[in-house]
Amino acid sequence: MTKRIIVPPNGIALNWTPANGTYRFIIAEEADAATVQAYAIAMTPSLLTTASGLIYRQDVRINRTAYNQWSVEVPYAAQNNETGDWTWDFDTTGGTIHISTAKEEVARYPAGTAPNQLAAIAVDGDEVKGIDIVIPAMKINVTFRHPLAVVTLAYAKFLSDITGMVNSDTFLTFAPGEVLFLGARGSDGSEAEATVSYQFAMAKNQTGQTIGAIGGVAKKAWEVAWIRYEDTITSSLPTRVAKFVYVDRVYDTVAMAAAFGFGG
Repeated sequence: MTKRIIVPPNGIALNWTPANGTYRFIIAEEADAATVQAYAIAMTPSLLTTASGLIYRQDVRINRTAYNQWSVEVPYAAQNNETGDWTWDFDTTGGTIHISTAKEEVARYPAGTAPNQLAAIAVDGDEVKGIDIVIPAMKINVTFRHPLAVVTLAYAKFLSDITGMVNSDTFLTFAPGEVLFLGARGSDGSEAEATVSYQFAMAKNQTGQTIGAIGGVAKKAWEVAWIRYEDTITSSLPTRVAKFVYVDRVYDTVAMAAAFGFGG
């Protein structure tokens, strides 16, 4: 026999502060309680995004109103203490970056005859070769325990879609632009609570930087700054020096606290 699902016009009633809500509907022409509960889980999402953050499906409530008819309530609420637990570890061994302009030129020899490179590094004819240096960089791995049925294939796809994005909000105490999402590893949570490990890279936003003779450079941590050089004459010798600095955005952004349900 075909089951009939009757949903009131308002669908779900949502409250914003604190964020919670309830789906209410009727399932008719089904006598088995376990089947009704399975249908209720299948037809409702495991989590919802609201203006106040993520809310998660709680225990499904069914009530028999006739032999083959049931009223169903599916409540949603913020994380509870049992499934909102998370741990984290960090790595501050740093990263490397290739630079072609130093912070400061401290000496040049022979004194008085070596051309002023305006801090350009390893100039060889018309090429500025630069060097690799170690820079401050932090990696944080967050292991988060999600409620039952939150980690679905759709959620895994969502995590894949936002991999390689930067935070547009304050996340894990880091300012917007400082956190890069590197991806996640986890398991399907349709039958049990799921634990997912989220990986992030952190770096600092920069303001008031000087590159060569160019001051006032500002860039967010995961934006890219590059230098256009020009041929010039210093100390009567041809060389190349920094002429222009460009800052480019290469990553899209996402509100991470809302997306992951933690770290805000």
